[in-house]
Amino acid sequence: MKTILIVDDIKVNLKILEVLLTRNGYAVLSAASAQNALLMLQKHPCDLVVSDIQMPEIDGFQFCRMCQLDETLRHIPFVFYTSTQDITHTRQQARRVGARAVVIKPAEPARLLKTIGMVLARAQSRGRPRQQGGRGSGDSYCRTPLPVRQGRHADQVLENVPGMVWTLEAGGDFSYVSPGVERLTGFSVARVQNMGHSGWVSRIHWSDKKNVQAAVNRMFTQRAPLDIVYRFKCRDGRFVWFQEKSGRLYENQSDGCCRVDGVTMDITAQMMAQRQRMSVKEQAGITTFSKGISHDLDNLLNGITDYLQLSALKSTTFHPDRQRFVDNALKISRRALALNREISLLATIDRPVEKNALFSRVVAGVVRSVLDNRGIAYRVDISDDVWPCRVNTRLMARALEHVIVNACDAVGRKRGGFIGVAVENLHIDENGPPKDPEICGIHSGPGQYVQAVIRDNGRGIDAQALCQVFYPYFSSKPRDMKQGVGLGLAVARVIVLRHGGEMGGCASKEHGTEIIIRLPAETQTFTGSR
Repeated sequence: MKTILIVDDIKVNLKILEVLLTRNGYAVLSAASAQNALLMLQKHPCDLVVSDIQMPEIDGFQFCRMCQLDETLRHIPFVFYTSTQDITHTRQQARRVGARAVVIKPAEPARLLKTIGMVLARAQSRGRPRQQGGRGSGDSYCRTPLPVRQGRHADQVLENVPGMVWTLEAGGDFSYVSPGVERLTGFSVARVQNMGHSGWVSRIHWSDKKNVQAAVNRMFTQRAPLDIVYRFKCRDGRFVWFQEKSGRLYENQSDGCCRVDGVTMDITAQMMAQRQRMSVKEQAGITTFSKGISHDLDNLLNGITDYLQLSALKSTTFHPDRQRFVDNALKISRRALALNREISLLATIDRPVEKNALFSRVVAGVVRSVLDNRGIAYRVDISDDVWPCRVNTRLMARALEHVIVNACDAVGRKRGGFIGVAVENLHIDENGPPKDPEICGIHSGPGQYVQAVIRDNGRGIDAQALCQVFYPYFSSKPRDMKQGVGLGLAVARVIVLRHGGEMGGCASKEHGTEIIIRLPAETQTFTGSR
């Protein structure tokens, strides 16, 4: 029995190779790094090494070269099993370090097994070859064989592999799907093959479909390998996260059809853990910053305000200019105190909100109070049948004021400047919003919502900077005390989040901006009188 050492820093890859090789009569040793593999080779003789290339600390090329320089290891043939976008360069480098073959991930099991069998047969026929260098390395290099169709044997090999291995025809049909698809999605192999790739895409989350379709299109038109992450609706209705990778498109010489091989893995647990870590880390940083700044500024600014107020009361005999300076100082101090309250609000995202008014009424009141004296044309459209959605009057009014003032700043003194505000009902089913808008910062799931859209025809903002406008202290405007310091939209977003909603935007340079506030409607009151 031949012994093969497999080396890969990803456990799933090791598992797949281990199952494939052991079920085909090979003894298998596994190592998660080149360092561990070198130690293992000193203790356990083996007939072949199958190694990944991209590994931390010591990559596959370095590992192969180190073995070639060791008198006790130089006879062991190497096969690289790796994913790469530059196949030509990878094969050239593999020849230089003395590897016998390169197989590109993910390969059909029969294809990989055939390559391994050819390398072992050549090594056995040559015995223990002397060290070869330069052109000699190239002479011993074995090119990857042409793909071989998979069949019942491949099913048996991959039945316990965690994940789904597939072969997709250029026409959109699955010519092969491994048995792991049933564990992954709940659908049988026959069901997936019958639905084809178009049926598979139809079950992808609506917000991920465009990216997936674009990647698949590039795979077939530009021969670019897939490397995508998306959400998929399983048979039981759950959405799970999949990571999907493929090799390059190839043409089968036996029938002339173009195919691509790939693998799909469930990464839901990793995605949830990553999101949780990011959310906790981000909120912890904001909370620490906000509480510390709030405490220090509150003590300092209250003292300044108190002294200035005393000075103002006793300044009736002062020179008029001095009185004006004191008045201005008071105004700045009051603005600073207001800023401090905004910073403090950023640290209270989890505090429950007492709701006392309908959202539509708050919108109407705030829009008119802010815009009536601005000299900017505006329009308010609120549906008569808008669903009930209660909010905290003080907090939501502050959020809306920030958004509308920001729209006014964007319009400025532009001739024909206009601001429009609309409040409407929005129902989202499992297929996503009816118009499928691309809104930065909003990823609402199925449900009933009340949505406010604040539009302006101002200078707009670059798409790359759009989501950044909701970060504390980010501003696309010049720094100016009179224009604020970039907290307005950040504070507004925190207030909306505290109400259980979402806030995002759409914009294009020189074509205006839309800010969208989406709040969950109180659906339990729909059947009653309003």
